[in-house]
Order: sequence, then structure tokens, then C-alpha cells
Amino acid sequence: MDERIARNMMRRVAYGDCLRRTTLRYPKREAIVDGGRRISFTELNGMANRFANALKGRGFQKGAKIAFISLNALEHFVAFYGTAKAGMVFVPINPLFKTDELAFALNHADCEVVIFNGLLYGGFKDAFAQAEKVKLYIAFNPPPGDFLTFDVFLEEGPDTEPETFIEADDDLLILFTGGTTSYPKAAVLSHLNLFVCTNGILIDIPFTHQDKLFMVMPLFHVGAFIITSLVNFVGGAVHVYMLPDLKQVLVNVEKEKITCTLLISPLWRQLIDHPDFGKHDLSSLRLCVYFTAVMPEDLLMQVMEKVCPNLCLCFGQTEMSPSTTCFKPEDQLRKMKSLGNSTVNVEIAIMDEFGNLLPTGEAGEIVYRSPQVMKGYYKQEDESRNVFAHGWFHSGDMGCLDEENYLYFLDRKKDMIKTGGENVASLEVEKTIYLDPRVQEVHVIGLPHDRWMEAITAFVILKPGQMAEEKEIIALCKEKMVGFKVPKRVVFTPDLPRSAVGKALKRKIREQYLDLYKGEK
Repeated sequence: MDERIARNMMRRVAYGDCLRRTTLRYPKREAIVDGGRRISFTELNGMANRFANALKGRGFQKGAKIAFISLNALEHFVAFYGTAKAGMVFVPINPLFKTDELAFALNHADCEVVIFNGLLYGGFKDAFAQAEKVKLYIAFNPPPGDFLTFDVFLEEGPDTEPETFIEADDDLLILFTGGTTSYPKAAVLSHLNLFVCTNGILIDIPFTHQDKLFMVMPLFHVGAFIITSLVNFVGGAVHVYMLPDLKQVLVNVEKEKITCTLLISPLWRQLIDHPDFGKHDLSSLRLCVYFTAVMPEDLLMQVMEKVCPNLCLCFGQTEMSPSTTCFKPEDQLRKMKSLGNSTVNVEIAIMDEFGNLLPTGEAGEIVYRSPQVMKGYYKQEDESRNVFAHGWFHSGDMGCLDEENYLYFLDRKKDMIKTGGENVASLEVEKTIYLDPRVQEVHVIGLPHDRWMEAITAFVILKPGQMAEEKEIIALCKEKMVGFKVPKRVVFTPDLPRSAVGKALKRKIREQYLDLYKGEK
């Protein structure tokens, strides 16, 4: 081995090395279960090595961008760890992107290789025709046509450890994250970013080699991405499923004796309301993680009582690799409505619009300092400069800290509703409407209004079999809140526009109902 690479491998931070070390500790333990495919750490590490060596053998250089487009599959793990070991950059892309979005992602990230699930090829082919820099397409579940298959590609590389010079701050991931512009921004994360975040979460949430994680959340989402990685790194098994089929969740938790799972609040509610809930033994679950937002209090109590008493919220965002706080099981009832306190490698503060840090209890923008902060937005220097102002990363979230430095989320800056000269946090209105037991989900936005500037509008999904009237919801709000915070209208709907992880898209709701108050004075 080259002396320079040997010295580098001796003491570096490189994310792919973590898989090799876990393999040395637990060579025969199951690493990934994907339907009928069950592979050990030794097998996973060998496949990742083959992938890395095959990329290098075809002449792709360090830093090359490797796109992966699929719902959850074993191939995700092979491609990611292999890309990391090769010193290249993994670009997981939402397979539900429309043609223009997918073509933009491939071109903006300068992708040279695309790995894709052929079962979804019909939704990709037009975008592939617009990809400007892609040199190689690799398919699993290959569609008709002259595509190199994933298995054949792996055969091109030996299973020996790749010899690659990697530094801690080298690019590892490009992740597309939602923005206010027509196309998403691309956050660049390094080996160090992911390594620090992984270890920080493990200090607060002690996953072990005996854990089995059930993963239905999409792996192109950074929350699912990091949780699966850290479970693997301690020697635990990850059971992946392509779609969040809640019947499948219930059946397989019982069958496989799953110990941990990750869902967002709407899916937890749907799980408890599922007609088969209560027919399966879920007692193997020791820890249930949720993410993206605080869980409504009534749902929190139901999950703790009916599923698992140990709940944990991981909050953050893509640009922070992603977790910034951990709301631990022992705090769920003591600090209701909190996001928890910072993970060990993150510093949190609250800042006003002029760059001044605010004291305890005062509301402002949540800002962070940490080795988890992304390197920047890919090819978007102005955007990067804006979010790094005053030496802190600006989250775009409004919040406050209490006397114990527990963080409370108030709203997205752009979701603060300006109505009649007053600022109203949509989250406060949502929490009030959730007090009605018939409500399954609610989202509050401001819509253009000639008189109020923005009219507070609530979009409500009722629980199955329930009925309610607009006047009842408005009466509840009038009882609990000052008048200017009360919605002008309540819209009942069976569903709302959603992201791939099931999160309601307020931007899309706003676009759909933009003219709701047109002509109203």
C-alpha cells in the first residue's frame, strides 16, 4: 500500500471506515434485511468494497457524484457505503421528483453515475434524456433495454478494501432540501459532519448491536438516512421496506421482534387508528423515535400507553446533518411541547434580526454552531453566505429556550402569519385545534386577504368516521385564544399535498388555495 494512503487510513475520519470496523466486531450478525434478502456485515462490507473498486476501475475519480434514485432497498446501503469508501459523493434523489425536478437535480449536482430502480424507470426516462454529465446508468430490477445491471457491476470489483486517500472535510453527501424557490437547494455534507452527528445521537439514544430497526421512512430523507447508519455502526440490523404499509409494520414488528422504529406523527396516528391495531404483539419495541416536529399531546399519550413508553424526538434539518436536539424519553412528560435540549456537539442560541443573541425566554430565530453544520449549498454561494451570517447557521425556524436550555419551536419564519398588523404563529393555532378529539391532522397557513393582509386559514383532516362543522372549530379557537389568532375559515379535506415522507406541504396548500378570499373585504 502507498505510504501516504497507509498513514491516512491510520487516523482519519472517513465514514466508510465505520462499516469496516463494525464488520470486524460483528462479522456474522445481520446487517440489512430487505424482504427475502438477509445479509451479514461481512457480506455488506464486501459488496460495498466491490462497488467502490468497480467505480474506480471504470476511471471515476475522487469527488465524482454518484446519484441513487429509488425507494428503500438493500442497494442503497451498498451504493452509499461503496461511494464513501471510494472517496466519491453520494447523491440520493427523491424518486417521486417530476421530470423537470429530477433533470435539475442530476445536472445541478453534476452527477456522473446514476443507480436506479428499474421498477420506477417510467418516471425517470425523460429526465435521463436531459442529464448532461451522466456517463453510466446502473439498474437493479432492470427495465427492458441495454442497462448495466447492479449485480454485474459489482462483479467488476474485488471485495478488498479500497485504497483511497480521504480527509475528514471531504464531501460525502449532496442532499436536496426544500426551499422557497422553484427548485430545491443542495446541501453538501462531509465525512466529519456525518461522523460527528452519528456519534452525538448515540450518546443520547443508546442503540446497541442487539437492536432491530424497522425502517419505512424513505432513505433519501436525511432523518432516515442517519438513523439507519448509526444502528448499523453499533452492529444492529436494519429492516427496510419500500413503502410505509402500516399493516406490514404491525405484522413484521411481531414476526421479526423489532426493537426500534422511526415514524412521523401522522403515521403514528394512522398506525393507532388502523383496524388491525391491537391484533399484533408489539411488546418487543423498546424505543420509538419520531422526527420533524413535536407530537400532539393526545397522540403522545396514546403512543406511550398503547405502543411503547419510551419515545424520543430527534429534531433538526438537512443542513445540520441533521439532528440538533434530542427530546429524550424521560423528558416527554416533564417538558411537553419541547424539542429537547441540544445534542452533545451542537450549540443552540436564539438571535434577533440584527444578529444579537437573545436571553432566555425571548423569541427569535434558532441558530446553531457545530461541526455538524453543512459545508454550504452546492454552487449557491449567495444562499450559503446568507445562512452563515454573523458566524452562526440560520435555521429559518423561530423558537425560544427555557431556563434549562430546552428548545421550543414556534414556527418557520416564513410561516409566521401577518394578519391585521399582528404576527401569529401557525403552530399555536394548530395546537389549539388539536384539542378537539375529532381532529386527526391540522395545518394552518396565511392566505392573501384585502383587509387582513393575510387571513388565518385552517385545513383540517378528521379522524375516520368523525364529523365536525366549521363553526365548532372556530368556537374552540375563540374560547382558547385572543380574537386576532382565530381562523377566518376552516377547510375540511380528506388529505393534503405531501412530501415523500408524508409531511404536509404548506407551500403547495397555499398555491392551491391562493384565491380563497379573492374579492372579500
